[in-house]
Amino acid sequence: MCTAKRIVILYGSQTYTSQEIAERIWRTTKILGLKGPVQALDDYPISKLIHEQYALFVCATTGEGEEPDNMKAFWKFLLRKNLPSNSLVNLKFGVIGLGDSSYDKFNFVAKKLHKRLMQLGAQPLLDTALCDYQHDLGHDAVLMSWLEEFYAKLNTPLKIDPSIGVTKFVPRWKTTIIKNNITMISEYGLNKDMYFGSTNTDHFVNPIYLEIESNTRTTHESHFQDVRLLSFKTVNKEKINYCPGDVFNIRPRNSKDDIEDLFGIFETHNIDIKPHYMLNIEEYHEGKRQFSFSLKLQSMNYKL
Repeated sequence: MCTAKRIVILYGSQTYTSQEIAERIWRTTKILGLKGPVQALDDYPISKLIHEQYALFVCATTGEGEEPDNMKAFWKFLLRKNLPSNSLVNLKFGVIGLGDSSYDKFNFVAKKLHKRLMQLGAQPLLDTALCDYQHDLGHDAVLMSWLEEFYAKLNTPLKIDPSIGVTKFVPRWKTTIIKNNITMISEYGLNKDMYFGSTNTDHFVNPIYLEIESNTRTTHESHFQDVRLLSFKTVNKEKINYCPGDVFNIRPRNSKDDIEDLFGIFETHNIDIKPHYMLNIEEYHEGKRQFSFSLKLQSMNYKL
């Protein structure tokens, strides 16, 4: 049986939004003194779920009511007909769904997951949070109030202060500017790009460079939302291969002129930030450093 003051946070994410929200919530649980991991559903050893007491699921709906790629195996296992109806009798849970109400199957995956967990004996702490991308305030319109109530539900059994969870923020990254470390600067080189290096942090497959060909507003000027239709062209006439259902991820770049102007502003206002300075970035998980790399400030501005 799991130790007290533990909650596992699991996500199914197609475009990283669910993952970002799950990790944000996980960092908040550290303030609340709770232990437990944050993982993609397919990365979590599902056989351990029967031993968990508390779990929070964050999942998106993709395509026509389909589950994200990184929760397909988990969902397939959960649908097994030979699973006893009391498999998850010890589990208390919450489900956060991220969806778009302009689609017929709004938050379909979250609703299915909630229902299936109950069929296996798990007890919901709250109704499913049906977050809507179309809301004026986005997902947070539903998410923030739902989380406040969720933390309150955990107050009695886990003895936490639920008010802390909505007032404090735990950053994911620790950053340090390195000004005069000649060894590090020499090692990486002033012109070496660390962003697309061998740090294994870039998950995009076969990236190509594109330029914006047109940028047209599709909503009326009086409408509160500025929705744009963007058309792109390849820089080097590269051919883009894709299949129906593929996700197109865009990562913007700053021009070299804009970067020079930025550092010129720093110099004008006597701000000690130079292009050759290095930025050390560290990620912490469960109080331990999990990831660390350094890059030149000029390179970071050019690539981000």
